[in-house]
Amino acid sequence: MAAAFLPLVPPLNEGRFSTLLGALGSLLAFLAAAHALLGGVPSHLDFHFWQGPARLELDALSAAFLLPLHLVAGLGIVYGAEYWPITLSKGFGRSLRFFFGFLVTAMTLLFVTRNGLLFLVAWEIMAVSAFFLVNTEHHRPEVRRASWVYLVCTHTGTLAITASVILLAHRLGGFAWSPLPPGALGSLDVWILVLAVLGFAFKAGLLPLHFWLPAAHASAPSHVSAILSAVMLKTGIYGLLRVSSLLPGVPAWMGGGLLTLGALSAVYGVWNALAQRDYKRLLAYSSIENLGIITMGVGLGWTGRALGDPWLTTLGFGGAIFHVWNHAIFKSLLFFGSGALLHATGTRDMEGLGGLAARMPRTAMILLPGVLAVTALPPFNGFLSEWFIYRGLFASLRGGDAWSSGLALLALVFTGGLAAVAFARFYGVIFLGTSRSEAGAHAHDPSRLMLVPMGILAALTLGIGFLSLPLLPVLDRVVRVVAPGQGLPLATLVGRDFRLLLLLEGLLLVFGGLALAWLRPGTRAAEAPPTWDCGYAAPTARMQYTGSSFAEGWSVFLPGVTQRVRSIRALFPRAHSFHTRVLDAVGDGLLAPWLERVAARLFRFHRFQTGYLSVYILYVLVTLLGVFLWLLLRARLPL
Repeated sequence: MAAAFLPLVPPLNEGRFSTLLGALGSLLAFLAAAHALLGGVPSHLDFHFWQGPARLELDALSAAFLLPLHLVAGLGIVYGAEYWPITLSKGFGRSLRFFFGFLVTAMTLLFVTRNGLLFLVAWEIMAVSAFFLVNTEHHRPEVRRASWVYLVCTHTGTLAITASVILLAHRLGGFAWSPLPPGALGSLDVWILVLAVLGFAFKAGLLPLHFWLPAAHASAPSHVSAILSAVMLKTGIYGLLRVSSLLPGVPAWMGGGLLTLGALSAVYGVWNALAQRDYKRLLAYSSIENLGIITMGVGLGWTGRALGDPWLTTLGFGGAIFHVWNHAIFKSLLFFGSGALLHATGTRDMEGLGGLAARMPRTAMILLPGVLAVTALPPFNGFLSEWFIYRGLFASLRGGDAWSSGLALLALVFTGGLAAVAFARFYGVIFLGTSRSEAGAHAHDPSRLMLVPMGILAALTLGIGFLSLPLLPVLDRVVRVVAPGQGLPLATLVGRDFRLLLLLEGLLLVFGGLALAWLRPGTRAAEAPPTWDCGYAAPTARMQYTGSSFAEGWSVFLPGVTQRVRSIRALFPRAHSFHTRVLDAVGDGLLAPWLERVAARLFRFHRFQTGYLSVYILYVLVTLLGVFLWLLLRARLPL
């Protein structure tokens, strides 16, 4: 919070002290979360809020989300000092730093509060701070539209969350959150969970409530996109886990439904990523995919909790939390890398780039681990967390909801294959080949302030892949908070698998290093062969595969992809063009027209907005009288 306000103080507004203080605050919070996860006694602070008891508590579940928050926030504030400095001539630097600090503070409060009202206050501060961050470049119309669509969607979800918190307060006897003992579920518990899923799914960007996400993440500054994708989306996952941990149980059908919803979101997200030309929109759709995978883990854990199956409970919740960490690391790395690309080339269009590995070798080398991790390839971290969910789904086929588990298993396999195609396209079109336009002609690597945070994240993608065994007891502590008394030690479930996987990963790394050493060119340059003379004398950049042609076999099946090609008929044809338009089939094709019709009908009520204060006071008075009459009738009439 202090780092947010310092840029507004004239003697300290150059940004260095603010950057140092923000990084220090995140470091201290990161160490506190790590201490709690490593077995420290949960700490708490009791006080009164709105004439009722409230508590801030750092338990294992809170620490599991504070850890990625302050890792990404601390590295992001250092990265942003170079990428978007406070003294930027556009004048947006101070407001960006201010709301960035507010966003981190609000999410920290959100993860540690144990009071329903304080949770809603922190949620609203987070939502509004993210709106101003997305709207940083508000002089651009597409940015203003993306930010307002986000704000409307997040407040729509907040209505359902508020209703869930109010019903939860009725169930618990107050807004103070304390877990209920295990027992039979009532109808009120089911409504609490249904409203929680509806509200938190908006924030997590699950299908079909995802349509705000791609434009918002593409419009925000890249280090803001990183924290939105790596942490803010996962506040929806945290809300589902926290609310469900307070209730005596979860219905089995809700676990299967959430598993199915996550599977559909994962497939839809990665399929749309294949068709994107804007590499930041590609990363945003990839976030929908990974949030779908995390939701599959939560649904699997809910199924295990409902059935009393410790295997499903442990593997589902453990896999979800592990993928929360891993996705935060590799997706922040990729968004930081996209900022370096945008900083160097000024364009987000992949089709205008190419050959950047020669001009930005450090960026290309640092981004490669993130690309391999997001496709869940060993020995990188994304593979291990998805392995938890694979094991849980196979176990669920034997004793759980076989229908939803089978669908989720097929979706997870399909998602992995499409992710490999999407990010082979991302890396190959941008970094390999030759430049397709002048955008990358003068590109260069960024400074150390941007490269060092990226390098730390790249090292973590590989380091966690080899140091995952010590993390299993840490994940056990989180599972015990989400499902007390129902889990098993992860070391007994996947310990043998992990040892075998680590051995195979080590062999893979050794053979990969030997292959690189063998293929490394010697001191004498190899003689270039002549061009195959098939109608042209020398290859040009226009003869390379484009990203659109690379993904054409898959993306053409999307309903929102349209292509316009004029066929060549004459012997000596004139210039022809190729045009591709990509729309979100659900968001732009189905929901947007329906919402526009609803808005047109609601606009008829504009006549009641007279602009006179006395008329508005009359509306309030009539509403209060109506409420009093309803309460009076409810007290007198038998129900």
